[in-house]
Amino acid sequence: MSTFGPSPSNSNQTSTLSFLTRNHTLSSRQPRKPKTSITKTNSSFVQRIITNDQLAKILMARTSEDTNLFYNCGSNFVWMDAFGHPKEPLSRIIFTRAYPTAHDVNLLTRGSDHLDIIIGFSSGDIIWFDPLCNKYGRINKNGIMNSSSITMIRWLQGSESAFMAAFQDGSIMLFDKEKEDEHFDPTDTDSYHTYTTTPSGPSTLFDKQTFSVTKLPHKSAHKCNPSSYWKLSQQPITAFAFSPDCQHVAVVGLDGLLRVINFVCERLYDIYQSYYGGLTCVAWSPDGRYILTGGQDDLVTLWAFREQRIIARCQGHHSWVTGVAFDPWRCDEKVYRFASVGEDARLILWDFSVQALHLPKTKPNTRHRGASVSSVNPAPSIYGSSQDRPVLVHPPLSKTEVALLQPTMVKIVHADPCTGVYFREDVIVTTDKRGRVGLWQRPPTPPPPHPSSSSSNSS
Repeated sequence: MSTFGPSPSNSNQTSTLSFLTRNHTLSSRQPRKPKTSITKTNSSFVQRIITNDQLAKILMARTSEDTNLFYNCGSNFVWMDAFGHPKEPLSRIIFTRAYPTAHDVNLLTRGSDHLDIIIGFSSGDIIWFDPLCNKYGRINKNGIMNSSSITMIRWLQGSESAFMAAFQDGSIMLFDKEKEDEHFDPTDTDSYHTYTTTPSGPSTLFDKQTFSVTKLPHKSAHKCNPSSYWKLSQQPITAFAFSPDCQHVAVVGLDGLLRVINFVCERLYDIYQSYYGGLTCVAWSPDGRYILTGGQDDLVTLWAFREQRIIARCQGHHSWVTGVAFDPWRCDEKVYRFASVGEDARLILWDFSVQALHLPKTKPNTRHRGASVSSVNPAPSIYGSSQDRPVLVHPPLSKTEVALLQPTMVKIVHADPCTGVYFREDVIVTTDKRGRVGLWQRPPTPPPPHPSSSSSNSS
């Protein structure tokens, strides 16, 4: 394990983190830019911005290989050079009245002279910010549409202007940066169009777990936010992740449920329950076949999307799991590499192969062959199902019914609880609650087995 050590790194404070390799814009048209100068604003929301004295010179000298690092911590939003110099921030914005909780960079509109960054806040406010021109715009100003804290925010892949935000009140909202703010009250059923889906299944646990979608009337929808409002839970939504084809979204929350939603049709398909406690993080495999979750049960859980069932529980953390991620450079049809971090400050690597899974030793059960089967009733394929098919609920299976996956590597990487893990082609990146960023060398790829080993065993 000694080969898996830290690379040189700074100790910047971070809550959520994103990387962006500098590139020319991929957009077919000139993107619309925010208009308000953050350096000259008189808004009480922004306290001040501190810009590196050599910023113009630094930007002129950068190449397409340079990587931007953005992170939010406390009341600050910071922009840095990820792996180079200087070590000082390129810019730092200090906010008042609310603190940033999540952010995302639009990869579609990025360019040498333009970046679209969306930042969510504890007040529900959203800032649309371009660090290259130091201009910004505000969405959901003063929480006019939702004053609950934002827990995650993401641009929609393939869109120059649309994004999704999850809130602490158990809702998700879709916005467009080019639309106007308007007062929004989803309980006003006379003014908005709402349809609700109630799950079916034998468990009373899900009796109150409805999924409602609220839309603005047609005359307002084309110019006003929100584009859509989803109410999923009475407890906070903690994270969501889109499938690689952007057709589905997996959503987790402190109610302990994983929800799989058809994003295009805005239909709830499946509800899975954690072993116990809330779920805090979620990730989708690069091929869209599997979903990872982590949570307060100290477990990483692997779910099969197409087969609609739990595949394995991964036991190795000694506290809540706070971040999960697949390694896109180490996933193929045979073996999937993924990582998790937790409040125990551990980074754990896991290698998953369906053929290598084994159920715990127990009395023979003809229902199970290798990995566990789906709960409730056999489900039709998601790809062949109609929009109106009933929601399937999947109560948790016992320990004896689910395969247990053992860690490939375990290492304590921080002195404080970890908050996130990210794969880069050359390093693995971890963050902790104190705001430190760790860059870690990848473990060496194991050599293929020697041909003589198999022949000697068979002789």
